[in-house]
Amino acid sequence: MARRVWLPLSLAVVVVAVAGAQDARGVLQTAAAAMGASNMTSIQYTGTGWQGMVGQNVAPDQDWPRVDLTSYTRTIDFDTMSSREEYARVQGSNPARGGGAGFPFLTEQRVVNLVSGNYAWTLNAQGQPVPQPDAAELRRLEIFLTPWGFLKGAMAPGANPTLVTRNEYGGRASVVSFMAFGKYRVNGTINAQNLVQRVQTWVPNPVVGDLYYENVYTNYRDMNGVKVPRFHQHQDYDDGGNEPNVSGGDHAFGLETVSALRVNVAGAALTVPNEVRSATVPPVRVQSQKLGDGVWLVGGGSHNSVAVEFGDHVAVIEAPLNEERSLAVIGEVNRLIPGKPIRFVVNTHHHWDHLGGIRTYVHEGATIVTHVGNRPYYQEVLRARPWLLQPDRLSLYPPEEWSEGYIFETVREKYILGDSTRTVELYTVQGLAHAVGMLMVYIPKEKIVVQADLYNPQAPAPNASTRTFNQNLQRLKLDVATIVGIHGNPAPMAQFVQTMSRAQ
Repeated sequence: MARRVWLPLSLAVVVVAVAGAQDARGVLQTAAAAMGASNMTSIQYTGTGWQGMVGQNVAPDQDWPRVDLTSYTRTIDFDTMSSREEYARVQGSNPARGGGAGFPFLTEQRVVNLVSGNYAWTLNAQGQPVPQPDAAELRRLEIFLTPWGFLKGAMAPGANPTLVTRNEYGGRASVVSFMAFGKYRVNGTINAQNLVQRVQTWVPNPVVGDLYYENVYTNYRDMNGVKVPRFHQHQDYDDGGNEPNVSGGDHAFGLETVSALRVNVAGAALTVPNEVRSATVPPVRVQSQKLGDGVWLVGGGSHNSVAVEFGDHVAVIEAPLNEERSLAVIGEVNRLIPGKPIRFVVNTHHHWDHLGGIRTYVHEGATIVTHVGNRPYYQEVLRARPWLLQPDRLSLYPPEEWSEGYIFETVREKYILGDSTRTVELYTVQGLAHAVGMLMVYIPKEKIVVQADLYNPQAPAPNASTRTFNQNLQRLKLDVATIVGIHGNPAPMAQFVQTMSRAQ
Protein backbone atom coordinates (compact mmCIF):
# COMPACT_ATOMS: atom_id res chain seq x y z
CA MET A 1 0.00 0.00 0.00
CA ALA A 2 2.90 2.38 0.58
CA ARG A 3 3.59 2.43 -3.17
CA ARG A 4 0.09 3.55 -4.08
CA VAL A 5 0.00 5.86 -7.12
CA TRP A 6 -2.07 9.05 -6.99
CA LEU A 7 -3.11 10.92 -10.12
CA PRO A 8 -3.82 14.61 -9.46
CA LEU A 9 -6.94 16.07 -10.99
CA SER A 10 -4.80 18.45 -13.07
CA LEU A 11 -3.19 15.52 -14.92
CA ALA A 12 -5.72 15.57 -17.76
CA VAL A 13 -4.83 19.20 -18.57
CA VAL A 14 -1.11 18.40 -18.67
CA VAL A 15 -1.64 15.37 -20.90
CA VAL A 16 -3.76 17.27 -23.41
CA ALA A 17 -1.03 19.88 -23.67
CA VAL A 18 1.44 17.11 -24.61
CA ALA A 19 -0.69 15.20 -27.12
CA GLY A 20 -4.29 15.59 -28.21
CA ALA A 21 -7.03 13.08 -28.91
CA GLN A 22 -6.12 12.81 -32.59
CA ASP A 23 -2.57 11.62 -31.76
CA ALA A 24 -3.99 9.09 -29.29
CA ARG A 25 -6.52 7.78 -31.82
CA GLY A 26 -3.74 7.15 -34.31
CA VAL A 27 -1.87 5.03 -31.79
CA LEU A 28 -5.07 3.16 -30.91
CA GLN A 29 -5.98 2.45 -34.53
CA THR A 30 -2.50 1.12 -35.26
CA ALA A 31 -2.67 -1.12 -32.18
CA ALA A 32 -6.16 -2.37 -33.10
CA ALA A 33 -4.92 -3.37 -36.55
CA ALA A 34 -1.84 -5.10 -35.13
CA MET A 35 -3.92 -7.01 -32.56
CA GLY A 36 -6.70 -8.06 -34.94
CA ALA A 37 -9.31 -5.94 -33.15
CA SER A 38 -10.29 -3.47 -35.89
CA ASN A 39 -13.38 -5.36 -37.02
CA MET A 40 -13.99 -7.24 -33.79
CA THR A 41 -17.49 -6.94 -32.31
CA SER A 42 -17.22 -9.81 -29.85
CA ILE A 43 -14.66 -12.30 -28.56
CA GLN A 44 -14.61 -15.58 -26.66
CA TYR A 45 -11.46 -17.05 -25.13
CA THR A 46 -10.92 -20.21 -23.10
CA GLY A 47 -7.98 -21.35 -20.99
CA THR A 48 -6.67 -22.36 -17.59
CA GLY A 49 -4.95 -20.46 -14.79
CA TRP A 50 -5.44 -19.42 -11.18
CA GLN A 51 -7.37 -17.00 -8.99
CA GLY A 52 -6.37 -15.06 -5.89
CA MET A 53 -8.87 -14.65 -3.04
CA VAL A 54 -8.55 -10.87 -2.75
CA GLY A 55 -8.66 -9.48 0.79
CA GLN A 56 -8.43 -12.92 2.36
CA ASN A 57 -4.70 -13.53 2.98
CA VAL A 58 -3.66 -15.59 5.98
CA ALA A 59 -1.65 -12.63 7.35
CA PRO A 60 -1.56 -9.00 6.20
CA ASP A 61 1.98 -9.28 4.82
CA GLN A 62 1.18 -12.35 2.69
CA ASP A 63 -0.16 -12.57 -0.86
CA TRP A 64 -3.79 -13.39 -1.63
CA PRO A 65 -4.36 -17.17 -1.30
CA ARG A 66 -4.66 -18.97 -4.64
CA VAL A 67 -6.85 -21.63 -6.18
CA ASP A 68 -6.52 -23.28 -9.59
CA LEU A 69 -8.87 -22.51 -12.48
CA THR A 70 -9.24 -25.82 -14.30
CA SER A 71 -11.39 -24.16 -16.95
CA TYR A 72 -12.06 -20.52 -17.77
CA THR A 73 -14.17 -19.03 -20.57
CA ARG A 74 -15.09 -15.42 -21.14
CA THR A 75 -17.42 -14.17 -23.86
CA ILE A 76 -17.63 -10.40 -24.47
CA ASP A 77 -19.92 -8.40 -26.76
CA PHE A 78 -18.48 -4.91 -27.06
CA ASP A 79 -21.51 -3.20 -28.61
CA THR A 80 -23.86 -4.14 -25.76
CA MET A 81 -21.18 -4.25 -23.03
CA SER A 82 -22.10 -7.85 -22.27
CA SER A 83 -19.79 -10.34 -20.60
CA ARG A 84 -20.25 -13.94 -19.54
CA GLU A 85 -17.39 -15.24 -17.38
CA GLU A 86 -17.56 -18.88 -16.30
CA TYR A 87 -14.94 -20.95 -14.55
CA ALA A 88 -14.33 -23.99 -12.38
CA ARG A 89 -11.97 -23.66 -9.45
CA VAL A 90 -10.32 -26.23 -7.20
CA GLN A 91 -7.81 -26.01 -4.38
CA GLY A 92 -5.24 -28.01 -6.33
CA SER A 93 -1.80 -28.02 -4.76
CA ASN A 94 -2.20 -24.51 -3.32
CA PRO A 95 -1.81 -24.16 0.46
CA ALA A 96 -5.15 -24.07 2.30
CA ARG A 97 -4.14 -20.96 4.25
CA GLY A 98 -6.37 -17.91 4.11
CA GLY A 99 -10.07 -17.33 3.54
CA GLY A 100 -12.83 -16.44 1.13
CA ALA A 101 -16.29 -17.85 0.48
CA GLY A 102 -15.94 -21.63 0.21
CA PHE A 103 -12.16 -21.59 0.66
CA PRO A 104 -10.46 -24.04 0.81
CA PHE A 105 -12.29 -25.79 -2.02
CA LEU A 106 -12.52 -29.45 -1.11
CA THR A 107 -14.67 -30.06 -4.19
CA GLU A 108 -14.84 -28.28 -7.53
CA GLN A 109 -16.80 -25.02 -7.47
CA ARG A 110 -18.36 -23.58 -10.64
CA VAL A 111 -19.00 -19.84 -10.99
CA VAL A 112 -20.82 -17.85 -13.67
CA ASN A 113 -20.64 -14.04 -13.65
CA LEU A 114 -22.76 -12.10 -16.15
CA VAL A 115 -23.30 -8.46 -17.03
CA SER A 116 -25.17 -6.63 -19.76
CA GLY A 117 -25.14 -2.86 -19.60
CA ASN A 118 -26.38 -1.79 -16.19
CA TYR A 119 -27.47 -5.29 -15.13
CA ALA A 120 -25.41 -8.00 -13.44
CA TRP A 121 -26.31 -11.46 -12.23
CA THR A 122 -25.00 -14.94 -11.54
CA LEU A 123 -26.52 -18.40 -11.87
CA ASN A 124 -27.32 -20.66 -8.93
CA ALA A 125 -26.73 -24.41 -8.86
CA GLN A 126 -30.01 -24.95 -10.71
CA GLY A 127 -29.03 -22.51 -13.44
CA GLN A 128 -31.51 -19.83 -12.31
CA PRO A 129 -30.46 -16.15 -12.43
CA VAL A 130 -29.58 -14.42 -9.17
CA PRO A 131 -29.51 -10.59 -9.47
CA GLN A 132 -26.31 -8.79 -8.41
CA PRO A 133 -27.12 -5.14 -9.15
CA ASP A 134 -24.20 -3.73 -7.19
CA ALA A 135 -21.69 -5.69 -9.35
CA ALA A 136 -22.70 -4.25 -12.73
CA GLU A 137 -20.38 -1.26 -12.91
CA LEU A 138 -17.21 -3.15 -12.00
CA ARG A 139 -17.99 -5.97 -14.46
CA ARG A 140 -18.52 -3.46 -17.27
CA LEU A 141 -15.26 -1.77 -16.29
CA GLU A 142 -13.47 -5.11 -16.47
CA ILE A 143 -14.39 -5.31 -20.18
CA PHE A 144 -12.27 -2.19 -20.71
CA LEU A 145 -9.39 -3.84 -18.84
CA THR A 146 -9.04 -6.59 -21.46
CA PRO A 147 -6.54 -5.67 -24.21
CA TRP A 148 -9.21 -5.57 -26.93
CA GLY A 149 -11.80 -3.93 -24.69
CA PHE A 150 -9.35 -1.18 -23.81
CA LEU A 151 -8.88 -0.33 -27.48
CA LYS A 152 -12.64 -0.35 -28.05
CA GLY A 153 -13.31 1.83 -25.01
CA ALA A 154 -10.60 4.36 -25.78
CA MET A 155 -11.82 4.73 -29.39
CA ALA A 156 -15.52 4.94 -28.51
CA PRO A 157 -17.37 8.17 -29.36
CA GLY A 158 -16.89 10.71 -26.61
CA ALA A 159 -13.96 8.90 -24.97
CA ASN A 160 -11.53 11.78 -25.74
CA PRO A 161 -8.36 9.73 -25.22
CA THR A 162 -5.10 11.45 -24.32
CA LEU A 163 -1.51 10.33 -24.85
CA VAL A 164 1.91 10.51 -23.23
CA THR A 165 5.04 8.51 -24.02
CA ARG A 166 7.77 7.11 -21.79
CA ASN A 167 10.43 4.42 -21.58
CA GLU A 168 8.97 1.23 -20.16
CA TYR A 169 9.81 -2.47 -20.35
CA GLY A 170 13.04 -1.73 -22.21
CA GLY A 171 11.56 0.44 -24.96
CA ARG A 172 9.54 3.52 -25.80
CA ALA A 173 5.87 3.07 -24.98
CA SER A 174 2.69 5.06 -25.48
CA VAL A 175 0.29 5.49 -22.59
CA VAL A 176 -3.26 6.25 -23.68
CA SER A 177 -5.83 7.32 -21.12
CA PHE A 178 -9.59 7.83 -21.07
CA MET A 179 -12.37 8.18 -18.50
CA ALA A 180 -14.77 5.24 -18.26
CA PHE A 181 -18.34 6.06 -17.19
CA GLY A 182 -17.15 9.56 -16.36
CA LYS A 183 -15.36 8.46 -13.16
CA TYR A 184 -12.70 5.76 -13.72
CA ARG A 185 -9.40 6.73 -15.31
CA VAL A 186 -8.25 3.83 -17.48
CA ASN A 187 -4.64 3.87 -18.71
CA GLY A 188 -3.32 1.51 -21.35
CA THR A 189 0.36 1.07 -22.18
CA ILE A 190 1.05 0.18 -25.82
CA ASN A 191 4.56 -0.99 -26.69
CA ALA A 192 6.71 -0.53 -29.79
CA GLN A 193 5.16 -3.65 -31.34
CA ASN A 194 1.73 -1.95 -31.07
CA LEU A 195 0.55 -4.43 -28.45
CA VAL A 196 -1.33 -3.52 -25.27
CA GLN A 197 0.99 -4.61 -22.49
CA ARG A 198 -0.72 -3.12 -19.44
CA VAL A 199 -4.11 -1.64 -18.49
CA GLN A 200 -4.60 0.02 -15.11
CA THR A 201 -7.34 1.79 -13.19
CA TRP A 202 -8.56 2.41 -9.62
CA VAL A 203 -11.83 1.26 -8.07
CA PRO A 204 -13.45 2.18 -4.73
CA ASN A 205 -12.84 -0.17 -1.82
CA PRO A 206 -13.99 0.23 1.80
CA VAL A 207 -10.64 -0.88 3.25
CA VAL A 208 -7.95 0.73 1.08
CA GLY A 209 -9.93 3.50 -0.62
CA ASP A 210 -8.88 3.85 -4.26
CA LEU A 211 -7.87 0.24 -4.96
CA TYR A 212 -5.23 -0.22 -7.67
CA TYR A 213 -6.48 -2.62 -10.36
CA GLU A 214 -4.07 -3.68 -13.10
CA ASN A 215 -3.87 -6.26 -15.89
CA VAL A 216 -0.44 -7.05 -17.37
CA TYR A 217 -0.25 -8.73 -20.80
CA THR A 218 2.82 -10.65 -21.99
CA ASN A 219 3.81 -13.57 -24.24
CA TYR A 220 1.53 -12.62 -27.12
CA ARG A 221 0.86 -15.17 -29.85
CA ASP A 222 -1.37 -15.25 -32.91
CA MET A 223 -4.67 -17.17 -32.76
CA ASN A 224 -7.08 -16.90 -35.69
CA GLY A 225 -5.61 -13.54 -36.68
CA VAL A 226 -5.88 -12.11 -33.17
CA LYS A 227 -2.98 -11.40 -30.83
CA VAL A 228 -3.65 -13.23 -27.56
CA PRO A 229 -1.52 -12.74 -24.39
CA ARG A 230 -0.89 -14.34 -21.04
CA PHE A 231 -3.11 -12.53 -18.50
CA HIS A 232 -1.78 -11.45 -15.09
CA GLN A 233 -3.81 -9.29 -12.73
CA HIS A 234 -2.89 -7.27 -9.64
CA GLN A 235 -5.36 -5.89 -7.11
CA ASP A 236 -3.78 -3.57 -4.54
CA TYR A 237 -0.02 -3.18 -4.15
CA ASP A 238 2.54 -5.58 -2.86
CA ASP A 239 4.37 -3.55 -0.20
CA GLY A 240 7.44 -5.79 -0.44
CA GLY A 241 9.68 -2.88 -1.47
CA ASN A 242 9.41 -1.55 2.08
CA GLU A 243 10.64 -3.00 5.35
CA PRO A 244 8.82 -4.31 7.17
CA ASN A 245 6.40 -5.56 4.53
CA VAL A 246 2.96 -4.76 5.95
CA SER A 247 0.78 -5.25 2.85
CA GLY A 248 1.51 -8.36 0.82
CA GLY A 249 -1.76 -8.84 -1.08
CA ASP A 250 -1.27 -8.28 -4.80
CA HIS A 251 -1.71 -11.15 -7.28
CA ALA A 252 -5.39 -11.60 -8.12
CA PHE A 253 -5.75 -13.58 -11.36
CA GLY A 254 -3.74 -15.32 -14.02
CA LEU A 255 -4.82 -16.91 -17.29
CA GLU A 256 -1.65 -18.80 -18.02
CA THR A 257 -2.75 -20.66 -21.15
CA VAL A 258 -5.36 -19.68 -23.74
CA SER A 259 -6.37 -22.83 -25.60
CA ALA A 260 -9.17 -21.52 -27.82
CA LEU A 261 -10.33 -18.19 -29.20
CA ARG A 262 -13.20 -17.06 -31.41
CA VAL A 263 -14.18 -13.60 -32.65
CA ASN A 264 -17.54 -12.17 -33.70
CA VAL A 265 -19.31 -14.94 -31.81
CA ALA A 266 -23.00 -15.53 -32.47
CA GLY A 267 -25.10 -14.97 -29.38
CA ALA A 268 -22.45 -13.03 -27.48
CA ALA A 269 -24.96 -10.29 -26.61
CA LEU A 270 -26.82 -11.37 -23.47
CA THR A 271 -30.54 -11.11 -22.80
CA VAL A 272 -31.24 -9.71 -19.36
CA PRO A 273 -33.73 -11.86 -17.40
CA ASN A 274 -36.82 -10.02 -16.18
CA GLU A 275 -36.05 -10.72 -12.51
CA VAL A 276 -32.59 -9.19 -12.99
CA ARG A 277 -33.93 -6.15 -14.82
CA SER A 278 -36.35 -5.34 -12.00
CA ALA A 279 -33.84 -5.92 -9.15
CA THR A 280 -32.37 -3.04 -7.16
CA VAL A 281 -29.57 -2.80 -4.60
CA PRO A 282 -31.28 -3.68 -1.30
CA PRO A 283 -31.02 -1.13 1.51
CA VAL A 284 -28.94 -1.90 4.58
CA ARG A 285 -31.09 -3.86 7.00
CA VAL A 286 -30.35 -3.97 10.72
CA GLN A 287 -32.08 -6.33 13.14
CA SER A 288 -31.13 -6.63 16.79
CA GLN A 289 -31.59 -9.56 19.13
CA LYS A 290 -31.04 -9.41 22.87
CA LEU A 291 -28.62 -12.12 24.00
CA GLY A 292 -28.47 -11.13 27.64
CA ASP A 293 -28.61 -8.16 29.96
CA GLY A 294 -26.63 -5.50 28.06
CA VAL A 295 -25.61 -7.78 25.17
CA TRP A 296 -27.16 -7.55 21.69
CA LEU A 297 -26.59 -9.28 18.39
CA VAL A 298 -26.90 -6.63 15.65
CA GLY A 299 -27.53 -8.49 12.41
CA GLY A 300 -29.87 -8.33 9.46
CA GLY A 301 -27.31 -8.94 6.72
CA SER A 302 -24.53 -11.31 5.76
CA HIS A 303 -22.39 -10.20 8.73
CA ASN A 304 -23.25 -9.51 12.36
CA SER A 305 -21.88 -7.30 15.09
CA VAL A 306 -22.30 -7.73 18.85
CA ALA A 307 -22.81 -4.77 21.19
CA VAL A 308 -21.80 -5.08 24.85
CA GLU A 309 -22.83 -2.48 27.43
CA PHE A 310 -20.49 -1.37 30.21
CA GLY A 311 -21.06 1.15 32.99
CA ASP A 312 -20.39 4.29 30.97
CA HIS A 313 -19.59 3.06 27.46
CA VAL A 314 -20.17 0.39 24.82
CA ALA A 315 -17.88 -2.07 23.03
CA VAL A 316 -18.87 -3.33 19.58
CA ILE A 317 -17.46 -6.66 18.39
CA GLU A 318 -16.74 -6.53 14.64
CA ALA A 319 -17.11 -3.75 12.07
CA PRO A 320 -17.81 -5.64 8.84
CA LEU A 321 -18.31 -4.79 5.17
CA ASN A 322 -18.30 -0.99 4.72
CA GLU A 323 -19.15 2.43 6.07
CA GLU A 324 -22.83 2.22 5.11
CA ARG A 325 -23.28 -0.96 7.14
CA SER A 326 -21.30 0.43 10.08
CA LEU A 327 -23.29 3.68 10.25
CA ALA A 328 -26.49 1.64 10.38
CA VAL A 329 -25.12 -0.57 13.16
CA ILE A 330 -23.85 2.45 15.11
CA GLY A 331 -27.30 4.01 14.83
CA GLU A 332 -28.92 0.84 16.16
CA VAL A 333 -26.43 0.58 19.03
CA ASN A 334 -27.14 4.19 19.98
CA ARG A 335 -30.85 3.37 20.00
CA LEU A 336 -30.38 0.24 22.11
CA ILE A 337 -27.94 1.84 24.55
CA PRO A 338 -28.65 5.58 24.55
CA GLY A 339 -26.25 8.05 26.10
CA LYS A 340 -23.20 5.78 26.14
CA PRO A 341 -20.44 6.27 23.55
CA ILE A 342 -18.90 3.41 21.59
CA ARG A 343 -15.45 3.45 23.16
CA PHE A 344 -14.05 0.18 21.73
CA VAL A 345 -14.47 -1.81 18.53
CA VAL A 346 -13.13 -5.36 18.70
CA ASN A 347 -11.81 -6.68 15.39
CA THR A 348 -11.61 -10.47 15.10
CA HIS A 349 -9.27 -10.59 12.07
CA HIS A 350 -7.94 -8.65 9.10
CA HIS A 351 -9.96 -10.09 6.18
CA TRP A 352 -11.53 -7.26 4.21
CA ASP A 353 -15.16 -8.28 4.74
CA HIS A 354 -14.55 -8.05 8.51
CA LEU A 355 -12.42 -4.90 8.31
CA GLY A 356 -14.45 -2.71 5.93
CA GLY A 357 -16.12 -0.59 8.61
CA ILE A 358 -13.17 -0.09 10.94
CA ARG A 359 -12.47 3.46 9.70
CA THR A 360 -16.08 4.41 10.46
CA TYR A 361 -15.68 3.44 14.11
CA VAL A 362 -12.37 5.30 14.39
CA HIS A 363 -14.09 8.39 13.04
CA GLU A 364 -16.80 7.80 15.66
CA GLY A 365 -14.07 7.94 18.33
CA ALA A 366 -13.65 4.25 19.11
CA THR A 367 -10.36 2.54 19.92
CA ILE A 368 -9.59 -0.61 17.91
CA VAL A 369 -8.85 -3.78 19.86
CA THR A 370 -7.09 -6.27 17.57
CA HIS A 371 -4.22 -8.72 17.47
CA VAL A 372 -0.80 -7.11 17.78
CA GLY A 373 0.23 -8.50 14.38
CA ASN A 374 -2.44 -6.45 12.63
CA ARG A 375 -1.31 -3.06 13.89
CA PRO A 376 1.23 -2.14 11.15
CA TYR A 377 -1.31 -2.95 8.43
CA TYR A 378 -4.16 -1.15 10.18
CA GLN A 379 -2.01 1.94 10.56
CA GLU A 380 -1.77 1.99 6.76
CA VAL A 381 -5.52 1.39 6.40
CA LEU A 382 -6.27 4.25 8.78
CA ARG A 383 -4.08 6.88 7.13
CA ALA A 384 -6.17 10.03 6.62
CA ARG A 385 -5.38 10.38 2.90
CA PRO A 386 -7.81 11.48 0.18
CA TRP A 387 -10.22 8.89 -1.18
CA LEU A 388 -11.18 10.28 -4.58
CA LEU A 389 -13.64 7.71 -5.93
CA GLN A 390 -15.86 7.10 -2.92
CA PRO A 391 -14.78 9.24 0.05
CA ASP A 392 -15.61 8.03 3.54
CA ARG A 393 -15.99 10.11 6.69
CA LEU A 394 -12.44 9.53 7.86
CA SER A 395 -11.03 10.84 4.55
CA LEU A 396 -13.40 13.82 4.39
CA TYR A 397 -13.25 14.81 8.06
CA PRO A 398 -10.07 13.33 9.59
CA PRO A 399 -10.25 13.74 13.38
CA GLU A 400 -7.36 15.16 15.34
CA GLU A 401 -7.40 12.03 17.49
CA TRP A 402 -6.34 9.99 14.45
CA SER A 403 -2.78 11.31 14.72
CA GLU A 404 -2.63 12.33 18.38
CA GLY A 405 -5.08 10.14 20.19
CA TYR A 406 -5.82 6.68 21.46
CA ILE A 407 -6.28 4.41 18.44
CA PHE A 408 -5.16 0.87 19.32
CA GLU A 409 -5.26 -1.71 22.07
CA THR A 410 -3.42 -4.84 20.94
CA VAL A 411 -3.77 -8.45 22.00
CA ARG A 412 -1.10 -11.14 22.10
CA GLU A 413 -2.66 -14.13 23.87
CA LYS A 414 -5.32 -12.72 26.20
CA TYR A 415 -6.88 -9.33 26.83
CA ILE A 416 -9.70 -8.22 29.13
CA LEU A 417 -12.11 -5.35 28.63
CA GLY A 418 -13.83 -4.63 31.90
CA ASP A 419 -15.18 -2.30 34.55
CA SER A 420 -17.20 -2.78 37.74
CA THR A 421 -20.25 -3.99 35.77
CA ARG A 422 -18.77 -6.78 33.59
CA THR A 423 -15.72 -8.24 31.89
CA VAL A 424 -15.18 -9.41 28.31
CA GLU A 425 -12.27 -11.75 27.58
CA LEU A 426 -10.42 -11.84 24.26
CA TYR A 427 -8.29 -14.81 23.24
CA THR A 428 -6.03 -15.46 20.27
CA VAL A 429 -7.04 -18.61 18.40
CA GLN A 430 -3.96 -20.81 18.14
CA GLY A 431 -3.11 -23.08 15.21
CA LEU A 432 -5.57 -21.54 12.75
CA ALA A 433 -4.93 -21.69 8.98
CA HIS A 434 -7.74 -19.24 8.14
CA ALA A 435 -6.14 -16.09 9.56
CA VAL A 436 -3.13 -15.45 11.76
CA GLY A 437 -4.06 -13.49 14.87
CA MET A 438 -7.75 -14.43 14.89
CA LEU A 439 -9.50 -13.36 18.10
CA MET A 440 -12.50 -14.99 19.74
CA VAL A 441 -14.46 -13.23 22.46
CA TYR A 442 -15.83 -14.73 25.68
CA ILE A 443 -18.52 -12.97 27.72
CA PRO A 444 -18.45 -14.85 31.06
CA LYS A 445 -21.67 -13.55 32.62
CA GLU A 446 -23.81 -14.83 29.72
CA LYS A 447 -21.44 -17.74 28.89
CA ILE A 448 -21.27 -16.53 25.28
CA VAL A 449 -18.43 -17.06 22.83
CA VAL A 450 -18.36 -14.75 19.78
CA GLN A 451 -16.43 -16.14 16.81
CA ALA A 452 -15.89 -15.33 13.13
CA ASP A 453 -15.54 -17.94 10.35
CA LEU A 454 -14.80 -20.78 12.79
CA TYR A 455 -18.16 -22.52 13.16
CA ASN A 456 -21.25 -22.56 10.96
CA PRO A 457 -24.23 -24.28 12.63
CA GLN A 458 -25.71 -25.08 9.20
CA ALA A 459 -22.58 -26.88 7.97
CA PRO A 460 -23.11 -30.65 7.54
CA ALA A 461 -19.70 -31.47 9.02
CA PRO A 462 -16.88 -29.62 10.79
CA ASN A 463 -14.05 -28.23 8.70
CA ALA A 464 -10.44 -27.49 9.68
CA SER A 465 -11.37 -24.15 11.26
CA THR A 466 -14.15 -25.75 13.30
CA ARG A 467 -11.79 -28.40 14.62
CA THR A 468 -9.25 -25.72 15.56
CA PHE A 469 -11.99 -23.75 17.30
CA ASN A 470 -12.93 -26.84 19.31
CA GLN A 471 -9.31 -27.42 20.30
CA ASN A 472 -9.05 -23.84 21.55
CA LEU A 473 -12.27 -24.08 23.53
CA GLN A 474 -10.91 -27.18 25.25
CA ARG A 475 -7.51 -25.57 25.80
CA LEU A 476 -9.04 -22.51 27.46
CA LYS A 477 -11.62 -24.51 29.45
CA LEU A 478 -14.32 -21.91 28.86
CA ASP A 479 -17.80 -22.48 30.30
CA VAL A 480 -19.90 -21.86 27.16
CA ALA A 481 -23.67 -21.97 26.76
CA THR A 482 -24.07 -20.15 23.41
CA ILE A 483 -21.87 -19.69 20.34
CA VAL A 484 -22.55 -16.47 18.46
CA GLY A 485 -21.17 -16.17 14.95
CA ILE A 486 -20.35 -13.06 12.96
CA HIS A 487 -22.15 -15.03 10.23
CA GLY A 488 -25.49 -16.74 10.84
CA ASN A 489 -27.59 -17.28 13.93
CA PRO A 490 -26.52 -18.10 17.49
CA ALA A 491 -26.32 -21.80 18.36
CA PRO A 492 -26.38 -23.61 21.71
CA MET A 493 -23.17 -25.24 22.83
CA ALA A 494 -24.96 -28.57 22.84
CA GLN A 495 -25.42 -28.35 19.08
CA PHE A 496 -21.71 -27.69 18.61
CA VAL A 497 -20.83 -30.67 20.81
CA GLN A 498 -23.15 -32.86 18.75
CA THR A 499 -21.54 -31.61 15.51
CA MET A 500 -18.07 -32.44 16.79
CA SER A 501 -19.16 -35.88 17.99
CA ARG A 502 -20.25 -36.75 14.45
CA ALA A 503 -16.70 -36.04 13.29
CA GLN A 504 -15.12 -38.57 15.63
